Amino acid sequence: MIVDFVSQMKTVNLMTSLLHGDFGHCSPYPFTPCKEQPIPDRSLYGLETSTPEAQGVESAWLNGFFCALQDCNQIHVHSVAVLRHGKLIAEGSFKPYTAAYPHMQFSVSKSIVGMAVGIAVKEGRLSIEDRVINFFADDHSLFRNTKLANVTIRHLLQMSAGVKYNEIFSVTDRDWVRGYLSSECAFEPGTSFDYNSMNTYMLAAVLRKVTGMSLVDYLMPRLFGPMRIPRPRWEQSPAGIEKGGWGLYLRTVDMAKFGQLYLQGGRWNCENGMRQLVPEEWVRDSVTHMVQTDPKKHTNCYGYLLWSFPIKRSFQYSGLFGQHVIILPHLDAVVAMTGGSQTFVSDEASEITEKYFAENAEGFHAKPLKPNIRALRKLKDTVAHLYAVKETIPPQPPANPLPFFHKDTAQIIAPRPVPEFAKPLDGASYQIKEGSGSIMPLTMQIMTNHFPMTIREISFAFTPGMCHICLHCGEESCMLSAGLENEPFRGNITLDGESYPVGCSAYLTKDEDGRPVLKLFISFLQTPFMRIIKFVFYQNAQKIVARFYEQPSLEDSIEVLFRMMDNSGLLQMRFYDAITQQKMQGRLLKLSLPKMHGIRIDPKGIKESSSAS
Repeated sequence: MIVDFVSQMKTVNLMTSLLHGDFGHCSPYPFTPCKEQPIPDRSLYGLETSTPEAQGVESAWLNGFFCALQDCNQIHVHSVAVLRHGKLIAEGSFKPYTAAYPHMQFSVSKSIVGMAVGIAVKEGRLSIEDRVINFFADDHSLFRNTKLANVTIRHLLQMSAGVKYNEIFSVTDRDWVRGYLSSECAFEPGTSFDYNSMNTYMLAAVLRKVTGMSLVDYLMPRLFGPMRIPRPRWEQSPAGIEKGGWGLYLRTVDMAKFGQLYLQGGRWNCENGMRQLVPEEWVRDSVTHMVQTDPKKHTNCYGYLLWSFPIKRSFQYSGLFGQHVIILPHLDAVVAMTGGSQTFVSDEASEITEKYFAENAEGFHAKPLKPNIRALRKLKDTVAHLYAVKETIPPQPPANPLPFFHKDTAQIIAPRPVPEFAKPLDGASYQIKEGSGSIMPLTMQIMTNHFPMTIREISFAFTPGMCHICLHCGEESCMLSAGLENEPFRGNITLDGESYPVGCSAYLTKDEDGRPVLKLFISFLQTPFMRIIKFVFYQNAQKIVARFYEQPSLEDSIEVLFRMMDNSGLLQMRFYDAITQQKMQGRLLKLSLPKMHGIRIDPKGIKESSSAS
């Protein structure tokens, strides 16, 4: 259909604009910063805690689980929460990440939309057999495919609509409902599986129609409020509708609560007693009415906006880059996890979970166990020393166990002094003369529609155990403090009015030519994304070269997105054809691995340059 061809060409043009560095024309709508500044919150809001042994779980077994996650180099876990019998028995964050901040959920958002649809069905606002176009009779689309006219709410829930208009077009179009209804179907709705986040956006749009409220406003008194989950942020489309299939931010403990909710058949112990928040029949249908997925892409089945899990009778809410809520009825347990891995549904974290939470898991027992203070102390010590960046792990505590209520030993070890070879860098400032690079990873820029100014000047200062870096981006300056082979340091940076919590760590070394090298890791704490910058100082620190990397990598992210959203491979083929025709292979490399060169200037030069800008 011509509409789909136009949308595909818009997407190709977007990507080629990115390759040309023309970020000003990458989106048809401007970036709008979030008005609310994120505030860390570690409150559990009614979620009870317990020791593992009191809930029939061996602390040593859970310790093995956390160690396996830490030791696996193929994944990048950010935080984990484990529930047994409805109680929090273990929680850990991989520093600098912290479970106190809500984290991007990606497709875990879909499962919450599924709950909202179930509530709306119970209230008589819609039926899963309703045809989607009936809710948008006032939308006079220029084109209307006959197959699309047969798409129902059930098809959206089970990802069997087959509509070609998918989430990649969200960065090229302003009116997503119109784009969806103007598209065509790849097959007769209900006859095959085709994962498409725009299906869930359409559900959010339908809910807006039938409730007259935003999705968050609708769910506050029905779900978030009764579960004592703080009002969440949910990104919206240009039309002001929650994105539905993505864009939700939740803390790890709140993710675990949603897993426990389905484990309890939709019931929750609210402040005024046990209540049925999600209809029990809906919960049952969500996990039993599953469809077969494409075996070339997925090994799991799909229910009402949730996935099966390899363990019998288990299921999961899963999001891109390692966001998981795994519900394990056979153990009466829930595992919630955030991350920044290069994966979609299944990854090594899922495999590790499958091993430690299997049907015959040795560490789980039907009855409470005797207290095991030594094993519990070791578990607590393990979760207190989890790190996302292995290169910057600080000196570890002595092997001899300390008293149970000891302080974090990494904080009482004296920081290392600044190496002699790095002292000439203290107070150094550099002006960028060639190349470009942003503090924000490019994948994150694309997904948030936020393209900050490139870095133009850099300043360095060092103290024992810390380095301080000021990045001047246009008229804005970002001051970063990083633990130098020490505990990561958390703070906030502001870009174009948007506040981003970050955690930074770094280490100093020399390259093979004896030149000072500083490697800086900037973790955007509410996202899967990390910016890595490698600074090399040469000619007696009079010049600098900065190389930029990101995690997950841009190339792998593009590959995952194409695989997830483009069944035919046509869009990917057109993209690479455009690169070849315009001879931009080198530009793709420069974009994915930017590099900048700078020369040293004195502090006065920085002030003059900043005031001139």
